[in-house]
Amino acid sequence: MRQFKHLITSGCSFSDVANNFTWPLHLEKSYDISCNHVGLSSQGNGLIARKAVYAVQQALKQGYTPEEILVGIMWSGPDRHDIYFETLSSQLENNDHWRFNPTHVVENDSGGWLIMNSHWTEKTNKIYYNHVHDYVHQRVLTIEKILWVQNYLNSLGVKYFMTDFMTDQYMESDYVNPNISWVQEMVDKSKWLPVKSMHDWCYTIWSDNDFPTFSVTLQDGTIVEVHDIHPQPEMHLQFVKEIVLPFIKEQFTDYSCPEFKEHHYGSN
Repeated sequence: MRQFKHLITSGCSFSDVANNFTWPLHLEKSYDISCNHVGLSSQGNGLIARKAVYAVQQALKQGYTPEEILVGIMWSGPDRHDIYFETLSSQLENNDHWRFNPTHVVENDSGGWLIMNSHWTEKTNKIYYNHVHDYVHQRVLTIEKILWVQNYLNSLGVKYFMTDFMTDQYMESDYVNPNISWVQEMVDKSKWLPVKSMHDWCYTIWSDNDFPTFSVTLQDGTIVEVHDIHPQPEMHLQFVKEIVLPFIKEQFTDYSCPEFKEHHYGSN
């Protein structure tokens, strides 16, 4: 039986190994192979796709064959966005104090990719979400990125799996804009984990009481308690054990699949 020798993962906060307990770390420890985790909190699907493809290219340059590489991608919310600036000095006012903004895809980049979220106050974010953002457009962009990554990996023969971090409620409505549906029909869902999303799967086992709460101050000064959407350490561990590894074993039957090794990580 063949064996994977290099693991690449990409995603947003659910896949950010800086948290020290997310699913990519449990998968890495189960396989005990070299890895490149490029997930980053708050980044959108454009960056998730670019970083994954670049990581595969780098792995091939390092001497890994396509058959030795396993890629896992957890897609983020379609309404996150990113823009590249070759010169950043006049564009970025990181008053949202995000730790890696701008972020980079390639090394020695004098510019950078500005991570954009609708609720951030940075000036480019406000301009984009007030005047340019469109729900249909954002979902078309996400599907196009998914198709790009799938076609790229398939052309090489690289094995991969995908899933969503949360279920997109916009796509759950009765009406889906035809500009979305025609491109969505081309997505190969056979390589997607058998869950709607990691967050949705968590709620089949746990409830709101299992997620921590934190205080948010609204614009009118009202303080409300909200549940943290991020899966907790034991949820990531069970997700790999019950969903990810069985899927890999079933899909890639000509590859050896390790027994699950239970590792416990601190929350920071």
